[in-house]
Amino acid sequence: MPISLSHILLILLGILILILLFQYGGVFESLRALKGYGARVVLGIAALGALGGLLYRSTSYMTPERERWITHGRVPGDSISLGYDDKSRFRSLAQPLGKILDRNGALLAGYKLSGHLRRTYPGGGATAHIVGYWTGPLRDGVGVEKALTMVNDSLRDDMPHDVSLSLDLRLQREALAALGNDIGAIVVMDASNGEVLVAANNPTYDPNSIWSDPAWKRFVVDTIRRPLTSRAIKDNFSPGSSIKPFVAAAAYHLNATLPEFNGFVCTGSYVPIPDTRPITEHGSAHGAVDIARAMRYSCNIYFSKLAYQIIGFDATKSYLDGIGFDDRLRWNTGIFLNEYATLLPARSWVKGRDEIAKSRLGIGQASVKTNPVHMATMLAGIANGGLFYRPTLEVGRPPDTLKWRMDNGTASRVEALLREPLLPGGTAAGAFGGPIARGITIFGKTGTADMEPDGREPSWFISYGRKNGRTYAVVVAIQNRRGLFAGSLNAPMARRMYEALDGLGYYKAAAPPAPVRPPAKGSAKKP
Repeated sequence: MPISLSHILLILLGILILILLFQYGGVFESLRALKGYGARVVLGIAALGALGGLLYRSTSYMTPERERWITHGRVPGDSISLGYDDKSRFRSLAQPLGKILDRNGALLAGYKLSGHLRRTYPGGGATAHIVGYWTGPLRDGVGVEKALTMVNDSLRDDMPHDVSLSLDLRLQREALAALGNDIGAIVVMDASNGEVLVAANNPTYDPNSIWSDPAWKRFVVDTIRRPLTSRAIKDNFSPGSSIKPFVAAAAYHLNATLPEFNGFVCTGSYVPIPDTRPITEHGSAHGAVDIARAMRYSCNIYFSKLAYQIIGFDATKSYLDGIGFDDRLRWNTGIFLNEYATLLPARSWVKGRDEIAKSRLGIGQASVKTNPVHMATMLAGIANGGLFYRPTLEVGRPPDTLKWRMDNGTASRVEALLREPLLPGGTAAGAFGGPIARGITIFGKTGTADMEPDGREPSWFISYGRKNGRTYAVVVAIQNRRGLFAGSLNAPMARRMYEALDGLGYYKAAAPPAPVRPPAKGSAKKP
């Protein structure tokens, strides 16, 4: 067996014991001073027992396999020094953290030892905005990594605890590939329980390079692309026409008289306030349409009049508030994702700064903002017949219902409207041939917004797909649509995600791929 640190320590301890035994007034002198043979025997046995225990631990006990386990862990990503309560190794990083796994057991964050102890992130940029990073006092941390420092409470057990996320690394990578060079986000949510399978962002960053000062500087100073910002969670955009299903829900809930009952005709232009810029259909006119056709063609004139002139801004806003639009969404979590804004979603809102802004509520501009994970939560609520689940990033969490409410009848009527954009002549017609051929029924709405004051020109496709009793919401938000429309830009990205879901077995009649449950207690045990 090669000489190890344990052997060196044993030798030094032996030398120290010899010095203590033979120095003047040492152990031998003390034993002679003791009266009675029994006391000397007891002390002698205790000393021999201690020496024997140290000898055993340094030879027979400390096998090469056990030493490798203690210094490198049992599997890749384990916390180092699992065999000892040796907190000093982690003082520079504050706490020993557990592993972060995806729902199938793929390692997303763990430890590696290559000269220095350091966190490693095998998921790289695919999961950077969710997993985050932890560097101790160097740059602190964000995301689930930051949350784990609160999970590993030194007052409780000071041991690393693993966590299994609801993310699927395979789908995360597929979403990044679907986004390509477009700046934006894709969210995929299991409508039945609020589990987030995908929260992908482009641009992203490699959390393994956070330690590098030049790399960190590049990330921070890039205020245009903002690679450190999660578009899916920590950002928000004008929803554009993707707000129209929710405006229709307000009309149904409030029993409003729909425009077609008053002889509505879309002429291609509408001036809600005299001497202001008109709301237009970009050169076209839809003629006489009802609410279903207005949803199919995404008629701006129809929904502007419905929200501003018929229902009224205040009543529309009040209803939208009740289904979560003007709210800060919080996670269903056991790992402190809501504390200290660790991964808290950006606030969504409905505001009416002036009459012009109020008149744009029906087309999702000027007065309303939301983020993709929030929008996925609202879509999932419609799919559930009006029952909204709080989103979660952890497998095995019992579903937590929100206070948002939409009555079942309204949800059913809105669901029927969400089929319209995929029908002939609709804004997303022909975009979902593949998923439809696979037997997936798609419900969705495009959203193409005009340029915002900050220069962004967002586009959306909000949707959910149902097959074999399983429903998944897919939301695609692009920051700058580059003059394109959501039906040709966002919808094909959503189609790719539905095909990936089906290909990975999520739409099978049986249960989806079984997630890996996190252990009930700390992941580390002493030998």
